[in-house]
Amino acid sequence: MAANGDAARSSAPVAYITGGASGMGLAVAQEMAAKGWNLTIVDLNEKSISAVEASFDPNRTTFIKADVTDYEAQAKAFAQTWDKWHRLDVVFANAGIGDRIDFLAPATKFLPNLPGVPAKPDELVIDICLNAMVYSAYLALHFFRQNPSKAGKIVFTSSMCGLYPGDSIPLYTAAKHGIVGLTRALAKRLRIVGEPITVNCICPGLVDTGLTGVLMSVCPPEYVTPRSTIVRAVMGFAEDDSLSGQVAECSVDKIHYRKQPEYGDAEAEYIMTNKLEAALKARGV
Repeated sequence: MAANGDAARSSAPVAYITGGASGMGLAVAQEMAAKGWNLTIVDLNEKSISAVEASFDPNRTTFIKADVTDYEAQAKAFAQTWDKWHRLDVVFANAGIGDRIDFLAPATKFLPNLPGVPAKPDELVIDICLNAMVYSAYLALHFFRQNPSKAGKIVFTSSMCGLYPGDSIPLYTAAKHGIVGLTRALAKRLRIVGEPITVNCICPGLVDTGLTGVLMSVCPPEYVTPRSTIVRAVMGFAEDDSLSGQVAECSVDKIHYRKQPEYGDAEAEYIMTNKLEAALKARGV
């Protein structure tokens, strides 16, 4: 695998998109393709890939069927992206699913060696909506640093459930809250150490995707967020070097940039604003 290769470096920007063969990921991919980007579109659903692959320029787009929860599968997809274009500008970590269990329902499966004790719950939603995005971000940092500019942009898909409690989908809510925290923490650290890498996330409301079919059948249309709002938010992050640590709540046709909660008191601010870390460094710890 090539680590550099300026002679073969793409003149067009390059994006890596997970969950890119349908829904919000596809809408962003289509917008980027229309603007001349080169794309790697990663998706696990082979039918979704087959349905849209022909609509993209094969010379500018690579479709990869991969399970984003498999670190090595993502690593290979990143490596394939780099080897083809020798640059990476944006990573849109977007793949997601909803809760697969009712967390409050009485257990129906039990550990064979511990009769009466519930078996491990299905936590695939956390693997996809949080852990896989950690993988995407970790790999993004590595490949961004191979760019001559050392720069790049990470955009995560969180959710309104990353801001408010989605009581019927608690595991999804936990994962999406995690993405908001990851966004703010990574952006802050990268800014402190002086790396030209931005990290932002979107928090969509109800969008018409493959995950929301039942909800779409009952939700009044005036409360549905169109994909165009998502595209506007993501492209804003993809095209603006000055935005980092932003949490963009996407509600119908509006984008609200949500600030972190205020510190409860001076003690909390001291601990969480790197003053404690600075004190440790001053002592050589």
